[in-house]
Order: sequence, then structure tokens, then C-alpha cells
Amino acid sequence: MKFLLLLILALPAKALDVASLHPLMTDLIRQIGGQRVSLVEICRPNMDIHHFEPKPSDIREMSQAKLIFASGKGLEPYLTRLKDSLQTHQQIVEVGRSIPSQKVSAKDQIYICCPQHAKGAIDPHWWHNVRNMERAVKVIANELSKTDPENQDYYSANAQNVAAQLLELDRWVKARVSTIPRQQRHLVTSHAAFGYFCKAYGFRASFVQGLSAESEVSAAQLIETIQTLQKEKIPIVFPEVNANPKVLAQIAKQSGAKVGKSLVADGSVESYRLMMTQNVESIVNGLTK
Repeated sequence: MKFLLLLILALPAKALDVASLHPLMTDLIRQIGGQRVSLVEICRPNMDIHHFEPKPSDIREMSQAKLIFASGKGLEPYLTRLKDSLQTHQQIVEVGRSIPSQKVSAKDQIYICCPQHAKGAIDPHWWHNVRNMERAVKVIANELSKTDPENQDYYSANAQNVAAQLLELDRWVKARVSTIPRQQRHLVTSHAAFGYFCKAYGFRASFVQGLSAESEVSAAQLIETIQTLQKEKIPIVFPEVNANPKVLAQIAKQSGAKVGKSLVADGSVESYRLMMTQNVESIVNGLTK
């Protein structure tokens, strides 16, 4: 009997079932939850974040998850419909809900990432400011701890370690950005997806390849954009991964600007740190040459 009791005590505790609807949330959950969570990854790296919607098979796959983590701020417009399909033991956590929002200005709404995000003009790409990811670490750790209080110390320790790494990353970004003369810190991208980055790190933001209500760029808009780039002597424009580069290439050719390396705007990657370091290196190298 004593041997049986010892054997039972030696068995690992059942991991907390959670699911993720965004690759960057997946990255944080893995670092904070470690072996204490069993993670179902619904929206995976390289998927089209802005047009993704869970299928019935996805809903079945995450049927055991007590917590379902979303990026929030309207990035997943299907969340209301998804809630109707969940069971009573399941909860959706919008990680970005408590993080301060930035709005896309009325004149810049045509440059949003996709038509559904024009409503309210809230920029959903909050993770381009590294300090916002620090806030996200706290949100995720708190939710895991509330649902699984026995492992609170484990989640808290991991969260502190991740937050320290993000603080180091934020310092690195600021150091790299400081090598760009202030008058050259003008980031021109396809869509209005880097507002948080520009505000946090001292860039002026411009967008050149928006989506109209018909998902097309008008001839008048093209002419105006080309004239603006020429007038302000913009040397380089940055396309985005998973975005159509044809219009941007046309604008760059007619304005005399170069086309830089593609930036990751939607966060559809496996590693947040890798995304930020590659984006920053591309921006710094493009604007200092």
C-alpha cells in the first residue's frame, strides 16, 4: 500500500489544457507555461492571420482547453461567434484587451491591413512595442495562475524570466534605432501596421499601399502617394510578408525609392524575438545606407 502511494505521488500532475489563436501568444504561453500546460496551437505560423477563422475541426481540437488565448483588439473578428460554440468550462482571454490602444487616424483608415479592421480604427498590432509584450506576459501568467493555482509559483518564475528577456530586447531595439539620424527615422510601410513600433521608438509613420472599401488602390491614391514620396525624398519603402508586393513595387519605381526587405507585420511567426530582431535590422540597414 505504501509503495502504491509513493508511485501515485511520483506521477506527474495533469497539465493544464490551453489553446492559442495567435502564434505570438503561443510563443509566450510556451515560455511561461512550460511543461505545466498542454497547448493546442490553432492558428499557426505563416497562416494568414487577418483572414483566419477556426473550422469545426479546430473547435473540436480545443474542446478540452480551459483557456483560449487570443491577441485581441479586434484582430480575431470571429471571437463572438467562437464563444457561442464553446462549452461552459472554456474561457477566451483577449491578451491585448488591457494593453493601451492606439488608433489609426481617419485619413489613414484606407491603409489598414484588411477591411474588417477599419471599424473603430483600432490598430490591433500592439506587440510591435516590446514593452507591450511585457504587459502580455503578466496577463498570461495571471490567467494561468488563476486557473491552475497549484503551479502559480512556477508560472510566476517563468514570467519574470521572460519579462527580463523582453526588457533586454527593448534596450537592444532602442540602441539599434539610435544609430539612425533622427531626421531619417521615417518608416514607410505598405499598411498601417507599425503604429505602435513608430510611437515607441521615435519614428514618423507613413503608409503607401492601403486597402480601399473595394480592396483596391485607386489611381488618384497612387499619384498622391508617389508625389508625397518624391516631395519628402523618401529613400526606401518596406513591403510586408504575406502582402501583395506589386503595387508597392510600382509606387517605389515611379517615386525613385528603393524597396527594402519585407517586414513581418501580422506576427505570424514562431518566435517574437526573431521577428523583432529581423524587422529592426531590416529597418536600420535600410535607413542608414
